Formats: sequence, C-alpha cells, structure tokens
Amino acid sequence: MKFDDFLHTVNDFGRYQKLRYFCICLTYMLPPIMVYTWSFAAATPSFRCKLYDNDADFNIRQSSLSYNQSQPDEAYCKANMKISVKECQRCYMKTISNTGKEKIQTCNNYVFDQKYYDYTLVEEWSMVCDRTVFRSAVQNIFFFGYMVGSIFFGIMADKYGRRPIMSICIILMAFTGFICAFFPQKDKFGFWPSYLVYTISRFILACSTRGIAVT
Repeated sequence: MKFDDFLHTVNDFGRYQKLRYFCICLTYMLPPIMVYTWSFAAATPSFRCKLYDNDADFNIRQSSLSYNQSQPDEAYCKANMKISVKECQRCYMKTISNTGKEKIQTCNNYVFDQKYYDYTLVEEWSMVCDRTVFRSAVQNIFFFGYMVGSIFFGIMADKYGRRPIMSICIILMAFTGFICAFFPQKDKFGFWPSYLVYTISRFILACSTRGIAVT
C-alpha cells in the first residue's frame, strides 16, 4: 500500500487533525485582538475644560454662559496658537484676574463626553492635548514588544522546543492581560505607577502573544 493510500484509509484529516488545526488558528487570532483592543480601551471621546470642581456634565457647554466666556477667542487662537481653533478652545481656557486682565492658560482637568464610552484610559489618565504623547508611547512600545517577542521567543523555541516556550508565553499573556485589565487606576495607585506598570505589561503582553504566534 502506498503512503498516500494509507493516509486516506486512516482518514488523514480526522478529529485530532481538526482539533490541532483549530488550536493553531486560535493562536493566530490572539495577536490582532491584542492590537485592536487598544483602539477601544484608549478611545478619545469629545472633551472640554473642567470649569469648577463639581463640573461633570459635558453637555453643559451647550447652554452655559460661563463655558462660552472661558473659551479663548477664535481670533486669539489663529494668531497665537499653532493648533486648530477647535483644539485651542478645548485645551486652553480664558481666565480673568482680580484686576480684570484676561489670561490664557492650559486646562488642568477635563470633562469627557460619555455618550459613546463610559470609561476609557484617555479619560483615566487625561491623555489629551499636550499629554497625547503618553497614548502614543503605549502603542509604540507595544509594537516594539512585537519585534522583540518574535526574535527572542523564536530563538528560544529553536533551542528549547516549541511546547515549553508556548506554555511560558500563554502564562505570560494571561498574567499581563490581567494586570492590564485591573491595574490602570490613577486614583488608587497614582498616574506614574499605574501608567508605567500598564505600559510594561503591554510590552510583555506583545512579546508573549507574538511568541505564541511564532512557536
């Protein structure tokens, strides 16, 4: 009996092969899920400057005279800012001193529109205006982890075998995924601790998910 005939006789694509093929496909689904998760977790909703301590309703701007008075004038934005008028008016606010002199200053706190998103990391860490670099840094470090994970775990898989390396990657992915889900709490841990732990966890998460793919 020829080998091809033998495979046909024993059913060369049986239950075991189907299960194995499904598991292989499942590992290739994980990396894109981890990539696109950031698009939703760090979505940027509409926002404006926070005018006072109890100011929490984004839609108050539609009818609030104080909000309109706190916005920099369009002429001022065009003459003095290198950003768009819209960005200028939601990142800066106009204040009036006791002497009646107007002053333009950067907003320290923001109110976010929760019409589409109840909560995002952009809101948690105020990653808008001059702080958008923090949002970009997380994703850049994540893709750097992709590169590192492909090289490192590829070499380790060739040296120690695919099964142990894949097991390690799955454990790392589960652990860092748990941290990314529950650690970003600025009020509890502070901005820098929560941001750094989250960013490092995303880096390890990228390494491990890529390690699963290459092994």
